Amino acid sequence: MQSETARWASLAVIVLFVLSAALSLRGDQPPASVGIDAPATVFSASRAATVLARVLGDEQPHPTGSAANARVRDRIVAELARIGVQAQVQRRFACGASTCATVENIVARIPGTNADQAVLLAAHYDSVGAGPGASDDGAGVATLIESARALLAGPPLARDVWLLASDGEELGLIGAEAFVREPEFTRIATVINLEARGTRGASLLIETQPGNAQIIAALRRALPRASGSSLDYEIYRSLPNDTDFTVFSREGREGLNFAWAKGAARYHTPLDNLAHLDRGSLQHHGDNALAMTRELAGRAPSATADSAGGVAQDAVFFNLFGATVAAWPVMLNPFLLALGLALWLALGVRLVRRGSRTATLAFASIAVLALLAVLAGLGWGVHVLLQALGAMAAMWTAQSALLVATFVALALPPMLLGGYAVQRWCGLPALALATLLPFAIVAAAAVAAMPGASYLGLLPLLAAGICAHLVLGRPVLWSAVAAVVAAGLWFPYAVDSYPAIGHPGLPATTLLSGVIVLPLLPALLSLRRAVWALALAGVAVTFACALLALARPAFDADVPRPANLLYAGDSDAARLYLKPLATMPVGFMRQAGFADVSRPVTAWLGWGYPSANGPTLPAPSLQVESDGIRDGRRHIAIRVTSTRNAKEGGLVLPGDIDVASIRVQGQALAPSRWHAEPTRWRRIALVGLPLEGAVFEFETAPGRNLEVYGYDRSAGLPPVMEPAARARDAVAMPIHGGDSTIAWQRIEVAATPQSQK
Repeated sequence: MQSETARWASLAVIVLFVLSAALSLRGDQPPASVGIDAPATVFSASRAATVLARVLGDEQPHPTGSAANARVRDRIVAELARIGVQAQVQRRFACGASTCATVENIVARIPGTNADQAVLLAAHYDSVGAGPGASDDGAGVATLIESARALLAGPPLARDVWLLASDGEELGLIGAEAFVREPEFTRIATVINLEARGTRGASLLIETQPGNAQIIAALRRALPRASGSSLDYEIYRSLPNDTDFTVFSREGREGLNFAWAKGAARYHTPLDNLAHLDRGSLQHHGDNALAMTRELAGRAPSATADSAGGVAQDAVFFNLFGATVAAWPVMLNPFLLALGLALWLALGVRLVRRGSRTATLAFASIAVLALLAVLAGLGWGVHVLLQALGAMAAMWTAQSALLVATFVALALPPMLLGGYAVQRWCGLPALALATLLPFAIVAAAAVAAMPGASYLGLLPLLAAGICAHLVLGRPVLWSAVAAVVAAGLWFPYAVDSYPAIGHPGLPATTLLSGVIVLPLLPALLSLRRAVWALALAGVAVTFACALLALARPAFDADVPRPANLLYAGDSDAARLYLKPLATMPVGFMRQAGFADVSRPVTAWLGWGYPSANGPTLPAPSLQVESDGIRDGRRHIAIRVTSTRNAKEGGLVLPGDIDVASIRVQGQALAPSRWHAEPTRWRRIALVGLPLEGAVFEFETAPGRNLEVYGYDRSAGLPPVMEPAARARDAVAMPIHGGDSTIAWQRIEVAATPQSQK
């Protein structure tokens, strides 16, 4: 009878585990779209989508400086005027980290009762050259306009709300760099920025700033169902991504950066269009932006004074099943870690007193860590195998769901077999205790190095530790408590490793799934014969999903094959190159006349698959306008002029040139964390190159011979090369900057300055 009761208890905790995992995924979804007839004070994705359709018009790409971008600018100004907001266009020349341009920011103000410590609601309206930017960042602009309409429908707020539709974000945050120099920016205290990296998904809080406890407290008041976590913020900070929020945060402003990140295969492609924009994602953006604007601007400026005596505090925060946001101060992490470790170690002591051997407990812990190491190796090996077989032809492919299912199911059979062996050799209590060790390690490592991730280890460890000391004789129960908590916190990250970073994240899916299921092993193993059926089912699902992924085409009408064409050369020779971000069909390569092996385009343009030579390109003109010694440093100024009237031009300098010395038309480059990264060549660009050219200045050590390249770039290909573009198969599309033509000229700047000759 007791055995039957234990079996039913095991089934109950397994059901709770599955329910926790399912609820965690459900909580990671955006809300339903609100209709166009919603109350005036409510954000409606239907209304915002209608605005966006008018703004995008013919849905053509509209990069900074293009005629299409000017039309989008005028439509945004008209949409703001339609709701009673008079906007101004600020035309400014500014520089980002490596590119300069004349940008046209759209700025407007919704007056509050106090102009101080205003709230800025920001998005960018320019797109990349390859796509119309419906999600990135047309959706942000539409959210800004619809939020402004809803704010005006309600009572005035305590503080001003500024609206910024910036230009030049895709070129390098140039519009934001221009705006932070404006007098209006001095009144801004808090920023809400809206972005997208894909075409669907929950609008996640991906970024705040150091000392974020107050802003997270405001978030919890205004958005009880907010998506995102302090782990998302930690992950985002480690990625090579920047948004306009990077500039605002650098200038000392607090705030929130919201973005969605699923559907990344369509990011920066022609499929970032209205048809693929998820209305639920747009609704989530609007719910976040409107509620946070009301919360932050609705409080008097004095209400934002730091209650901690001027000491900014960080917060650990996370979403629970989409129902609420939990948080605690980072300063509590060491105490929570000490409590969790003490509970776990005391649990081991109590087990020894009940008859377990210390050596057995230690062996079980080592065995569990070894099992996870084997699982990590297995995930990596299967990834390599499937990649070799062609299942991962690009970072994101149409087999995404099948691949994720493959790597989740892959974790189950080895965990069951390994858990069975550990339990047989060491006993159930030793296995249950050992399954908590990975959470103790994660908690300790996170508290020390990545505090925002600490909750992933602390909560399962604390929950299981407390439960274990209450029901010490029920190891199935107290280890399962850790599994239920881990499923709710970890499973979205296991499943979303692929959407977040592409197929390189799939081995992490297997490892994270293994860690999640680890403390459930005592309950699973208590099912006896059923456990072997479960292991076989895991094997069957893994093979079936892998085979289906191999059989399914990697690209289709909704998941494009990313591939750009580049026509590049100088006045002596030029040729067409294919620069794909995916495996290309052999038939296309041969039909279009591309080589089977890639080769360098030139020293600083990367690699591509060359085709036959074509017509030569007029090289840009490079004129050394000055070259002399100033304060012990050699100062050089070179004018770059496009002889074919290209819209972009610039210099390519040796990577060790002091970035702080570089000037473009007299303007210094904006500071950037990327300037410290070592590079062989540094490309400095000006978009909107004047007919008379532009002057680029830099400094170097005296007595040095310099190799310098000047280049110009235009969008698209010469007409003679257009047949090659049409030869791309139906699912192949340009990405990011799109197809382009680049001409260059190389010059040697002698060691002796001209002024000394």
